[in-house]
Amino acid sequence: MSWRKVIGLLLVLLSLQAAAQRVAVKSNLLYLAAATPDVGAELVVGERTSLSMSVFGTWSPYWRDKSLEGQPTKLLALQPEFRYWFNGRPLTRFYAGVYGIAAAYDFPFREVAHKGTAAGAGITVGYVFNLSQRLNLELSTGSGLLFYWGKRYAGEEGVTTQDSMPETHGYKLAPGKLGVSLVYILK
Repeated sequence: MSWRKVIGLLLVLLSLQAAAQRVAVKSNLLYLAAATPDVGAELVVGERTSLSMSVFGTWSPYWRDKSLEGQPTKLLALQPEFRYWFNGRPLTRFYAGVYGIAAAYDFPFREVAHKGTAAGAGITVGYVFNLSQRLNLELSTGSGLLFYWGKRYAGEEGVTTQDSMPETHGYKLAPGKLGVSLVYILK
């Protein structure tokens, strides 16, 4: 199933429940500062629960590692999250949650390019400050287990060959979420 179909299906499922619920849109300022635009939505699904979905990615054709000159950096990720709000009202104050992540990547790192996919899950905590009736500031952090499958390849005199290094796979305990997000409540 392609990324477009998955994102479209999730948006349709979220919109079916949105008629009588609170809905918010958000953007992580830390991702924006790292030139990785993102957009997210959150839907209240119960008295103390909500579902959040974020999509983020980047594409930069201007990587300037001397050994991999011209190798672009690409990332596309989808991150759903289920949240439990401790104060009895979703979208404000302290919450804990579980998240999943699925990503496709292609980036150079230390004279070797890495291309593949990753998936994982973890736990997250956060706090939301109410700035106005509809505008919030969210601080969040989380970590979890990330599984990856890919290929590493090295460049030879600026020319990249994808068959020059073997396939890689494994898992890592990694930070999966770090955010300072602006949240706008639609209704």
